[in-house]
Formats: sequence, C-alpha cells, structure tokens
Amino acid sequence: MERESDETHQHCRRFPGRVVLFLLLTLIFISCTASAALYEGSVLVIVTDGRTGTGLAGAGVYLDGGYVGVTSGVEGAGTIRINNIAAGSHTLRVTGNGYTSAFLTFSSPDQPVLQVALALDHLVSLNPGNTNARGLSIIFVPSSTNYRTPDDVTITTDGYTGNESHFREDVIRIINDTFDNLGPVTDAPISLPQDYQQRLHFYYYFDPAHPADAFSGCAGTVPQVYWDTVTFSDLTVILYPEYEGWYLNSTDQPIGCYEDEGPGHKLMKIPANEEALAYHEMGHGLFGLVDTYCGDTDYFENDPDPNVWASSNACTNGTASEGLDPSACRQIVQDAGTNMLCSKNFWRWDPDPDIMRTGETGTFGAASTKRISWILNQSGALVS
Repeated sequence: MERESDETHQHCRRFPGRVVLFLLLTLIFISCTASAALYEGSVLVIVTDGRTGTGLAGAGVYLDGGYVGVTSGVEGAGTIRINNIAAGSHTLRVTGNGYTSAFLTFSSPDQPVLQVALALDHLVSLNPGNTNARGLSIIFVPSSTNYRTPDDVTITTDGYTGNESHFREDVIRIINDTFDNLGPVTDAPISLPQDYQQRLHFYYYFDPAHPADAFSGCAGTVPQVYWDTVTFSDLTVILYPEYEGWYLNSTDQPIGCYEDEGPGHKLMKIPANEEALAYHEMGHGLFGLVDTYCGDTDYFENDPDPNVWASSNACTNGTASEGLDPSACRQIVQDAGTNMLCSKNFWRWDPDPDIMRTGETGTFGAASTKRISWILNQSGALVS
C-alpha cells in the first residue's frame, strides 16, 4: 500500500508540469495569432476618374515602391485589395494612362479602405505600348477658333475644347487614315520601313483652359504653358473642326499651314474634315519636303534626297544618280495659257498630281518618297 501510495504521489507530481507546459504553448500560439492579426492587415483601394467619379479599371498600383497589380475591370471596377500589409505607415502610388499619378500615405490597419481620384493629365499617349525610344513624336492640340469666308473673320468654337471625346475621335481617325497610311500615297517601288508606324509616337494635349488658336498666324499658335509641358515634340498639329467656306486668295487665312519656329517648335494646322491636307503639311513638318507649286512660299534644295533642286543641272544630275529619268525635271512655274503668272528658279521632278504641289490631292512621287523613307529610317528601329 505504501508503494502504491508513493507511485500515486509520484504520478500526481508529474502531471502539473505537463499542464503548465500545455498552458504555455497555448499562450504562445494565441500571442502569435494576435501578433499576426496585428501585423498582417489588408487595404481595399478604390480608384476613380476624378472628373466623372466612375471606377477606373487598369490603373497600376504600387505599395512602398513595389508593383502589386492593376485595378479590376469587371465586378467592382476600379478596385484592388492588397493583403498582408505590416502595421505602420505606407506609401501608395496609383498610375493611369492619360492621368497624373497620385501619391498618398496611409496607416495599416487603421485605414482599411483608400479612395483615390485620378486627375486627367493634359498630355495623353495614344500608343503607350510603343517601345521605340528614337521615334518621331507628333502631338495634336485642339483649336478654339475656326475661320469663315467670305466674311473673312476668325470665329470662336467650342467644338473641341468643350468635347474631348469628339477631338480624340477625330485625332485617331486622322492618324489611322494619313500618318499611319503612307503606303497608298507613296511611290510603290521605293520601300518604306516595314515598321514605320512604330516609329511614329502620337499624343494629344487637352487643356480646355489653354487651347490653341489655329488662326493666329499662318500655322496658328499654342499657349506658352504648352511649350512648358511638351519639351520633346517633333511636330505639333493644331486641329480645328472645319474651314467654313473656300479659301479664295491671300487675304483669307490659309486652310492649312506649316511653320518652323525653332528646335522642338514645329507647328502645322489642318481642319479635321480635309484629311488629304494632312499629307501635304506632314510632308513639310515631318519629312522636310518643299512646296512644288509656284507661289508665296519658301524654296530651297533640301538635302539629302531632295524633292526640289536649285538649278536645272542639279535636278538632272541628282535624279540620274538615283536611277530616275532626268528628262522629267522641270522648272516650278504657273501659267495660264500663254501668260506666265509665276516663275521660280527651282526645279522639280515628281509627276503630277504631286501632293506637294496641289496640297489636297495626288501622291508623293519617287523623289519625295525617297526623302520620306530616309527620314523614317533615321528615326531608328524598334528598341526591345
């Protein structure tokens, strides 16, 4: 009996130790669980268009400098949930194509929901996936003015400045039909770079408070705030809805025009309803082509691959060296029957209808196409 009693007491003495160990492990588990709950919070980010208040899908979200994903485009559009966020202060950055990036700080887990309204950026890329770092940059700007003949007056319009969607639609249409569609209007035997569309970077600049004026000067003007923002433009295109009436003579404002105001400040204007004119003006603005009509314009022998020559010999020698028929060289003149109305000491080769002569109809001949191809090749190949 005494031995049994001793064994019983020995057994009872060991049992409390196991209980204590179990209790300690339980407390540690509870403590770890509470700690995990404290240091692994989550936040729901809701991104909206600051102007319309609608959810913005596809916005990029970065937590403390690291990319975490994009906002949803389906149910709950404009939202993304970020999990496993340590307690404390964090930085959130949200980006969106055509919007100014937003930055904010928040505290986890004290702020489980974050509302982010993105403001529109004035400069919007129309091909954000283009990776060619050496391409030509073309920026479209809306005009707040039109022109009306025969009243010979500049008129105010809110056709674009009051309607961004209308402006954007016209810009995209003109790009697709002209800038990105050079094949049908260039000389077929002379090949353009196969990826030439990728060498052209398109943007539009939309700031209703600071519009362009298509009829202040030949090619129009943009406000200084535009040049302060756009420092990389190869060509700025001022777009206005339409030219009301017909251009009759030099007393009227021109329908389209190009002016070189120095490095990065090249301006052209065109109406949205006369797409063919875009070819003529881009011939100047992007490719350095010279007018081949006889009139009040600038003439010079552009180099290399000129489309205008400063003498008859220069034209015949230059075209012959390029494999073109030198007998097609002719002086830039304008006549009406037997009356010579205009004559210039410059020579051209491209056959009529030459779009650098007519402005609104025709094609780029072999001489002009060689120049276009050279410029596009200078813009560089795609960069991976």
